[in-house]
Amino acid sequence: MIGMLLVLIILLLLPLLLWRRTKFYWEKRKIPYVPPTFPFGNIKDIIFMHKTLGEVYDEIYWKFKDLPYGGMYRFISPSIMLRDPELIKAVFVKEFNSFQGNDWYVDPKLEPILGLNPFNLVGSEWTRSRMAVTSSLTLCKIKGMMPQIYFICDNLKAYLELNQNEFLEGYDVFGKYTTDIIASCAFGLDSQSFTDSKSKLREVSSKMFNTGIKGNLALFCALYMKKLGRLLKFKIFSDEINDYFVAIIKEASDYRIKNGISRNDFLQMLIDANLEHLQQGKGPLYNYQEMAAHCMTFFLDGFETTSIFLAFIVHEISLNPKVQTTLRNEIQTVGLKIRDFDFEKLNGLNYLDMVLKETLRKHPPGTTMARLCNKSVVLTNPKRNISLHIEEGMSVTLPMYSLHNDPEYFPNPEIFDPLRFTKENIAKRPEFCYFPFGGGPRSCPGYKFAYTMIKLAVVITVLHFNLESKDNVHTKLELNPLNTFFHSAKDGLWVRYTSLKTKSDEDV
Repeated sequence: MIGMLLVLIILLLLPLLLWRRTKFYWEKRKIPYVPPTFPFGNIKDIIFMHKTLGEVYDEIYWKFKDLPYGGMYRFISPSIMLRDPELIKAVFVKEFNSFQGNDWYVDPKLEPILGLNPFNLVGSEWTRSRMAVTSSLTLCKIKGMMPQIYFICDNLKAYLELNQNEFLEGYDVFGKYTTDIIASCAFGLDSQSFTDSKSKLREVSSKMFNTGIKGNLALFCALYMKKLGRLLKFKIFSDEINDYFVAIIKEASDYRIKNGISRNDFLQMLIDANLEHLQQGKGPLYNYQEMAAHCMTFFLDGFETTSIFLAFIVHEISLNPKVQTTLRNEIQTVGLKIRDFDFEKLNGLNYLDMVLKETLRKHPPGTTMARLCNKSVVLTNPKRNISLHIEEGMSVTLPMYSLHNDPEYFPNPEIFDPLRFTKENIAKRPEFCYFPFGGGPRSCPGYKFAYTMIKLAVVITVLHFNLESKDNVHTKLELNPLNTFFHSAKDGLWVRYTSLKTKSDEDV
């Protein structure tokens, strides 16, 4: 009894003792900081889901107005927020060797789907995992996947035509589109999200990104309380989700090998690598769990962010008739036909590219990045006479949403203006005041693939439909605090699609 009482006292006193040691961390170093409150530091509203991570960090960002950086606390752990684009560039590029990993941890043995994702890895494991992804997403490989993508584009168009008299919620529409493309190009599956309301893959993907209280608690531990997460063995994804994806990978892999079937998808690349190793008298390069984890990289990195991104693109186009008309005219002038797919024509849609970049500026799906310092370093910006020492183990916060909406770099940031991204205007700004895909060696490995499927969805939508917003007003959106780590609208983004009937089916 006495022993249990002592343990309880230690558990209660330990956080307070740690707090006393760290609460003056920034003050001792004479670095401006936001005063913390015990035990949440500066992130109480994130923990209780009153505000999104992006909103809370934006408030902190503006408390350091005109400063290049400032200190903050996540629970009792100090973190440094960088506001100066040159310092951010140093983290991404110049001093990459000191910031090789994201400030995030899950146990690969406990959560193999997440643990084997490049986002979670460092060193040689990260290099191997990233190579597996990037080698499967070359221009040649993407072209090989185009027949599958054509089919899903047809399904998107048919779905919008079938429901054109209704206002449709963007995340739901493009969640179906994204699910089907990733399922086909990663797993070789036809998930039929547009026609099957009980699609198993759609159901599982919804569970993955709506993790509930236990899942959110595990996410908080992965980000802010890593030692506690290891101790309590919290899991973000249930065993049901892991077992489902391992089972479909095993079934698809065994079936293809047994029947001599080959497809243009990521799974096939893993199968071929295994077969090559077996022919050399070695064991398979990947087991089923590793194959499932690598395939899931597409889902985890692409599903939520791409669905949110597309929903906001269509939302902004529907609110801005001039943008909609200009974009439609450009597509018609270039003469892009999806079935005669031409990367040069797609990449030649300069105004479309500006619309996408402006959407990512105003509504980045992921609002914040954080890197963990693995080797002490001094970050500098000689032009501003800035020198900042970062200790090993320090978390560095990179407030993407705040920089993207800072009037210093983007005047009148609440206005949607694609012309901010002409070559001339880009050249006027610091490079790293805008970084939707990160930067340096750890930049998003799948952005070319994601951009391709995003551009195709926008081309199909704008070319064949007039887009009308349900709100039809330019008001600041209320964000969904329950979707803590992403920039998503609380009440959804509702748009009506009215068929223009100006193009033949051959122009799809």
